[in-house]
Amino acid sequence: MGRHDIERRNRRKLTLTLVLAVVGALVAGIAWFTVDRLRDTSTAKCADPAVLNVVAAPDIAPVVDQVARGLNPSDENTCYRVEMIVSDPAHTADQLSAPNPVNPPTVWIPDSSVWLRRAREKGAAQVPESGSSIASSPVVMALAEPAAKQRNWPEKQLNWSDVIGAGGADLNVGMVDPSADAVGVSALIAVRSVTALTSDPAANNVAVLRKLSPNAASGSSELFAKTGTTAAGPPINAFPTSERALLDNNAKRKDEQLVAVYAEPAAPSLDYPYAVLPSPDNVAVAAAKFRTALLSQNVRDVLSSNGLRFPDGRVPGYPPSDNRTIVRKLNPVAAPGTAQLDQVLNTWAGISKASRIQAVLDVSGSMNGVIPGSGKTRMQVTLEASEGGIKLMNPRTKLGIWVFSAELDGDKDYREVLPVLPLTESLPNGALDKLRGIKATPTGRTGLYDTALAAYTSARQNWEPGRLNLVLILTDGKNDDDGRGINREALLAELGKMQDPNRPLPIVFIGIGPDVDVEELNAMSRATGGQTFSTADPTKINEIFFSALSRVISGKP
Repeated sequence: MGRHDIERRNRRKLTLTLVLAVVGALVAGIAWFTVDRLRDTSTAKCADPAVLNVVAAPDIAPVVDQVARGLNPSDENTCYRVEMIVSDPAHTADQLSAPNPVNPPTVWIPDSSVWLRRAREKGAAQVPESGSSIASSPVVMALAEPAAKQRNWPEKQLNWSDVIGAGGADLNVGMVDPSADAVGVSALIAVRSVTALTSDPAANNVAVLRKLSPNAASGSSELFAKTGTTAAGPPINAFPTSERALLDNNAKRKDEQLVAVYAEPAAPSLDYPYAVLPSPDNVAVAAAKFRTALLSQNVRDVLSSNGLRFPDGRVPGYPPSDNRTIVRKLNPVAAPGTAQLDQVLNTWAGISKASRIQAVLDVSGSMNGVIPGSGKTRMQVTLEASEGGIKLMNPRTKLGIWVFSAELDGDKDYREVLPVLPLTESLPNGALDKLRGIKATPTGRTGLYDTALAAYTSARQNWEPGRLNLVLILTDGKNDDDGRGINREALLAELGKMQDPNRPLPIVFIGIGPDVDVEELNAMSRATGGQTFSTADPTKINEIFFSALSRVISGKP
């Protein structure tokens, strides 16, 4: 079966030392062992060998070991000693980010360049921004073979949309924690790319992440253990993992075969960067020589026996007889940059964070306006978008709804429709029916300033620790109350008085239609550390609403 048969007869066996090291790495996060190619140091050229300290991720450690042991000891390139630590990349990133890291390595080979960027972001300035890729492994969605056959595989080549989209509604899909595993980061980016092709990208991205979050695990090994008939509890049908790990599973668990489903657009690959840290000249030279050895064509069988690809995405060795993976060249997709990495991680973190949201909906007369070509009023599309957003919120979120126009409740421009309650309490008791029953007033004006101040004051008085607290206001106009209420200058002054850096409370505005005064909304949102989202085209309310919701969920309004 070529490289995909982990049990192939001519596979090089790891030494007992390496096996123990890898097991130790998985259990304790770190393990030491030495690969010493200096069988004869009596000659002058090897009298003072350089010591090359290498920290390698568990996936790539067997390759590093086998290449080091295969070097010719009579060649001058072997006039160095390799001491390797097998360590989880997240653990190494934390160690290197410490103020004074102890015994930093000469070479670090994590499974993804993501970890180089994470380490640098945490303060590890000595870690390079990139390194030469010495191998690659696509990030795939592992799908239980019975579920794949139900979706007409192998006749049909499956995509991630078959798993995380509507066609995968019956699947119990797992997820790897992206803060601890680069596979999870790649999966988040793949999900965003796949949902970007749908009619409501932001909404569908959040919906998929909501589906994945209940089955999040710290590592792939947990998810592999939850597949098949031997799983404790409901089995996981699908989850993101590396192609290498999937091949290893299929070789060891003949009764629990998994099919590799490749994303389109492709997910960022695991690229195994060879990152050289500052070191003395002789050690740096040894590091360069060892990198050359790892990149030589002679490592084909080593990569094949470990289920890995060449750095350029080619499959080494012979094509497998198993059709559960793709054997053609798959061009690797680069790891995300720091900005994109922060964005997807913040969104994921926010998925599990409950909020306290005071939502305020404009019901002034202009909301009765019909949107050209839609047959719906601004009020109708606003309520539809609001309902869709509520369904995506964490069930523990607390939500209250006000409506506003002018003099809705005596002298007040606002009125409470739904008190602030957990969704687990309000949804079973008719919250959506109350939302659907909201009507715009026939000729009402827009008492925006007084309403914003009242909503903000209420939210400030009821601020809750441990939650993302915010005021969310949807409007299609600007303040218009015939000068009866507070003016802008006084409003901004009052908002400024209520700011507390230890108790953040942003206002997020969603402006709909051509009559919105964006400058007015920006002034209020900026005064509270919030943000304004607006569109002159009311037909785009879903896009704007869910973009705002995604920011709210990520904890960065």
